[in-house]
Amino acid sequence: MAPLRRRAWRWAALSLFGLAINWRLPGRAEVAAVKEGASTAATGSSGSGSSGAGSAGTCGEALTAGQNRFDDALRTWTETSRAGRALPGFGSVADSAEQASLAAFDSAAGSQGACDAQRKALQDRIRKDVLQIVALQRSIAERQASADLNRKLLNKMSQRGGPLRVQEKLNILEETFNAYKASVKKLQPAWADMVDPQEAATERRLGDLEFGVEDSREGLALQKKWEDRRMRDLMSKRAYGMSVSFDPALRVLVRPEGLGNLQVFSQGPLGPPSHPANVNFGVINDASMPDVYREHPVPPFLAVQPAVNVNLNLGSGS
Repeated sequence: MAPLRRRAWRWAALSLFGLAINWRLPGRAEVAAVKEGASTAATGSSGSGSSGAGSAGTCGEALTAGQNRFDDALRTWTETSRAGRALPGFGSVADSAEQASLAAFDSAAGSQGACDAQRKALQDRIRKDVLQIVALQRSIAERQASADLNRKLLNKMSQRGGPLRVQEKLNILEETFNAYKASVKKLQPAWADMVDPQEAATERRLGDLEFGVEDSREGLALQKKWEDRRMRDLMSKRAYGMSVSFDPALRVLVRPEGLGNLQVFSQGPLGPPSHPANVNFGVINDASMPDVYREHPVPPFLAVQPAVNVNLNLGSGS
């Protein structure tokens, strides 16, 4: 048994020694290759991340630059429109502002095509803001057209001295409406080739203004002015040939006692202003002077006598 046990231990020892010889640690070259691969992978991952972040940052800066460039012009347009002032030729001005904003974006973006999505978003936002300004300016253009139409109609009526004929008013309306359409056309940028959605409504409102100009406050004032002028002309006009008119009159004489050394006479109207009577009033203190030729030598203290004044006018007219 002892020899067999020793052989088993010997065989086990030889097997362990063989395994030790076959197993070995990695060499320097292998360790270097592993380190180099890990470094390369880390460098590649870091470079890719920084490149993506740099591209996103450039597009954001470009978008901000383009928006800032356009916002300066938009702020001025908004303030002017809200104040009710017109921006003549706004369409060409808006086109120039859009091109300047996109140029600022392209300058900041650098390479072509890298920020197409942001560039499209900037352009859409610019055009949306421009259309809002166009709507405000269109309202201002309509108000100006209404004021021009009212002024032209009233001036023409003043020159004529009376209401205008229907065809004259229609000609002025057509001229004013054509001028309005031309001004609205100049408000639209080159890319906004569209029809004015308020054109029919504006034409109807201008037509209502033209139709009722005589009943407006200014029109009624003109009509009163014409009526006053006709009345003045009628009152100042003299009739041709001879005219006769009769006015009622009254003579009143007071004759107290005395020798006639006091004599007072006066004349004036009496009665309503529309039909006054001419009154002659006198005072003579001659009642103490007898008159032998009278039936009653002493005159009455008060004498009243109605009369009629006859007015005869011979005029050549004027």
